[in-house]
Amino acid sequence: MNMDKLIKILLITFAILTAASAISLFYAYQKPTYERQTIILGTYTHEAIYDYIAELKPNIIYNKTALRPGEGTLYTAITTRINVTFTYTFSSNPNPESANITRESIVIEIESPGKWAKTLRESEIREIMNLEGSVNFTFRIDCAVIRQLIDRIDKEVGTYTSSYNIYVTPTIRINTIVAERTINETYTPELTIAFKTGTEKGNYISIDGLSQTRSRSITETKEIVHPEVEAQRNISYLTTVITSIGLAVSAITYIRELGKLKPREVAEKIRRVAEEYKDIIAETEKAPPETQTTIEVKSLEDLTKIAEILAKPIIKTAEHEEQTFYIIDGNIKYQYRVKAKP
Repeated sequence: MNMDKLIKILLITFAILTAASAISLFYAYQKPTYERQTIILGTYTHEAIYDYIAELKPNIIYNKTALRPGEGTLYTAITTRINVTFTYTFSSNPNPESANITRESIVIEIESPGKWAKTLRESEIREIMNLEGSVNFTFRIDCAVIRQLIDRIDKEVGTYTSSYNIYVTPTIRINTIVAERTINETYTPELTIAFKTGTEKGNYISIDGLSQTRSRSITETKEIVHPEVEAQRNISYLTTVITSIGLAVSAITYIRELGKLKPREVAEKIRRVAEEYKDIIAETEKAPPETQTTIEVKSLEDLTKIAEILAKPIIKTAEHEEQTFYIIDGNIKYQYRVKAKP
């Protein structure tokens, strides 16, 4: 295998290896050396249940004097009292190590939409609504008593209220330990009791928010290191550097060989022509003489044609890295110069 072919094979090989190393390096840098992973240590749930029993006047629509949730519409005209029970439950997975549950406060507000709103004082809540209990509690909505309170407020502010809302908002605090994590937070499940008038359904009472839950997770963020990615980056980087150096050296060598290729071809051609016309080529160590006219010819073949036509010999002189072939015809010199040595 000659040197030109070997250099070309090396150039192609290093080009492929460099491309593969660069691609490997690119993908290695796309992978993270570390990542943050969120681990769920546990879960917990607040659950609030409001239940009621509505007391009714004797009626012909239900033929009974008590209704529970889902048993029918609470029509204002036949509903006298609504007895509400509140139950709070805290659950978790894993189970809590200890739990301290308290009711920090309870806020009850009566609102005449777009007109006025009144927040009941604690004494009013106990008097008007007969509030009893702590975390789990009961209270009573006496429709006649509430109507009287609204009428008094309307008289004071000069309004008339036909529809009104009652908002009940307890604040429950839970302090516990779940999955070795402290949970100290509040939960405020709001109950809405709306007295609606003049609707297609008639005058009735709607109660929203009977069942409420809020679930949360206890999480921990961990940083996971990937040493194999860092090792892959280093290997890919080193491989890319080595193959790039090999590619650069091969490319430079190949370019140099390409530069030498033409002089070699010319030298070989000169050798063949000189061998063919050795009978008309004479060598001398003297430099070509100066003539009035010097004509440069393109090739040694052209010079041999001129020599045949003029029946003149070809003189060859050899200097450092250059040879000159010439013919003297009077004051005209025909010459061909080449830098490559045959």
